Amino acid sequence: MMTRKSILIVDDEEMSRELLSQMFEDEYNILMAENGEEAISVLSRHMDEIAIMLLDLVMPVLNGYQVLQVLNAKQIVDRIPVVLVTAQKDTEVELSCYALGASAVISKPYVAQAVRMQVFNIIELHKKADLLEEKADQYKQELDIQKKRLEEYNSNLLEVISNIIESRDLESGTHVKRVKGLTRIMAQSYMQLYRDSGLTRKKIDTIVTASVVHDIGKIAISDNILLKPGRLTDEEYEIMKTHTTKGCDILNMLNDVQDREMLEVSYEICRYHHERYDGRGYPDGLKGDEIPLSAQLVSIVDVYDALVSERVYKKAFDKQTAFEMIVGGKCGIFSPKLLKCLESSKNAMELFFDSQV
Repeated sequence: MMTRKSILIVDDEEMSRELLSQMFEDEYNILMAENGEEAISVLSRHMDEIAIMLLDLVMPVLNGYQVLQVLNAKQIVDRIPVVLVTAQKDTEVELSCYALGASAVISKPYVAQAVRMQVFNIIELHKKADLLEEKADQYKQELDIQKKRLEEYNSNLLEVISNIIESRDLESGTHVKRVKGLTRIMAQSYMQLYRDSGLTRKKIDTIVTASVVHDIGKIAISDNILLKPGRLTDEEYEIMKTHTTKGCDILNMLNDVQDREMLEVSYEICRYHHERYDGRGYPDGLKGDEIPLSAQLVSIVDVYDALVSERVYKKAFDKQTAFEMIVGGKCGIFSPKLLKCLESSKNAMELFFDSQV
């Protein structure tokens, strides 16, 4: 059996309270208060059971308008409809009450049947609004679940593609995972050291996920260049450099399966991760902070991992030497801020790298 809801009647005149009570006592439990202060106390104790509040405007202690101000501040008018009851006809006051969230203003003397119908209608409308809000919340939760699944699918798709490229590039396949982990370490350090950078945990998650596509364009580079064990000729090097722009062409083909932010950050990283702070990088010769932060972070991580890893064309450098080479500008020029983050993250990056090999 469903528990009956209550109506809270607030009026300093006993006769008015009794008259309103008689109108609704057959359908609802009746709660009463003689002034605004008492009304707020009753409301706090019976919040979940009150279907509507009938509130007199002119009362001692706290008047109806002041009670409405309190309810508005507490956002209670969004949960419980409030009907103002008044013997004073004041348009300005009525408008002020509506502005604070009152559902209706009823003037005394009133016709009982008209008041009943108006109150019942407001209660029903509020029920329907609650039901719609509940359905909207449920729909949003379902959309959030679907969005999360799609994001996980997209992330896995990018990582699979990137691992295929790493395998083709004769890498072990762990390069992608190392770049992700090292990028997160650097990005978190950057967020802590430069709080005005705009980096957030969510933004870092996006950058880390997108970091796997930095070399996706290598799939379009021929084997005789990509797998060449020795030094590339100038002509071959120019072809190799096109992996940045070819990667962006591939990403554009994934436009329909990537959300906008992920696609934008992926594009930044793919195109600009070989740009250098002094403008001597490629493909666009960007300089300084013209280079997106996402690409700067992945760039220095990619260089670090390349130095400390063994490749078909070189042996691995020890980590201290690699650190000194980057700081000393032997691998291109990086932002002073990035170098500070590298110094701050040095131990964490070394420990992470050792845990992956």
